[in-house]
Amino acid sequence: MRKKETTSQKAIQMQVARAAPVLGLVFLLLLPVFVRYNDYVLQVFTHALLLATLALAWNILGVSGSISLGHAAFFGAGAYTSALLSLDLGVSPWATIPLGGVLAAGIAAIMGLFCLRLRGAYFALATLAFVEIPKVITENWDGLTRGSLGLVGLPGLPSLRLGSYHFDISGSLAGSYYFVLGYGLVLLVLVTLMFRSNLGLALQAIREEEIAAEAVGIQVQRYRLLSLVLSAFFTGITGACYGHLIRYIEPGLVYGLHFSAIPMIFAICGGRFTILGPALAALVLYPVDQFIFHPLLPAGHEFLYGAVIILAILFMPSGVWGQLRKGHFVSIKTGSIE
Repeated sequence: MRKKETTSQKAIQMQVARAAPVLGLVFLLLLPVFVRYNDYVLQVFTHALLLATLALAWNILGVSGSISLGHAAFFGAGAYTSALLSLDLGVSPWATIPLGGVLAAGIAAIMGLFCLRLRGAYFALATLAFVEIPKVITENWDGLTRGSLGLVGLPGLPSLRLGSYHFDISGSLAGSYYFVLGYGLVLLVLVTLMFRSNLGLALQAIREEEIAAEAVGIQVQRYRLLSLVLSAFFTGITGACYGHLIRYIEPGLVYGLHFSAIPMIFAICGGRFTILGPALAALVLYPVDQFIFHPLLPAGHEFLYGAVIILAILFMPSGVWGQLRKGHFVSIKTGSIE
């Protein structure tokens, strides 16, 4: 009898896992229609989508078993690179945003030379300390970055034209929302393909047993560095988009611990070794925090993240999505659709 109940529960979990991504996508696509007169709701979900892309980018490194607390360095580097090139030189943001990702990737390569020799908590602490380097440079290079005052009046993202169709991104909240949603979906597809490739399988092998992976010919340091650089590249692009969407950046904002810790929290809560888990956690936890906990506890609302991560570690070590899917969707563990 108990076996039948267990089988039934697994079947229900599989159905939920199948339906959740589709229903979630439909909800996100239709959200601006339902809240067209509520700008605050749209702003919250736009930021939640940005955090979801940040969590996806972070997890490119996280799937190898490494935990980084230094992704704010890549986020801030991408934001400042794109902002300065577009603000001072008049270059289109569509050209400067990828360059922000390239500089972030370069910084990651330098970081990797020093930090990837470390493991576990030592690696995490080293990446956290590394954030201070670009932050201090940005705060003190007044002639270029304007120092701690930051950059104001950044150009918005130019409109996109597809034939006769004109898509206004910066002129409306809905346009910004759909742009971030589109970017998130593209990144989701890229990450899925990445994790199902030889790179993803190598990272999984490194996570499971690094010594054994090296023994069978996997170049551990090379793959760890590649995952760090790719993670930084997309984090830098996200940071660049963030700057052009809010039109203002300063060192304390883009290099803050928020953009290092939050993606890690979402990945652990949603499922660090899944693809959708980190993004789904961002799309649920951030709105819950802003709509419920922030009004109730303005000064201490972020305790929600601490409480959730403790509960996830204690009761759902594979994350909420990892518990639900039970082999559904794309499994990083096997690199295939189960």
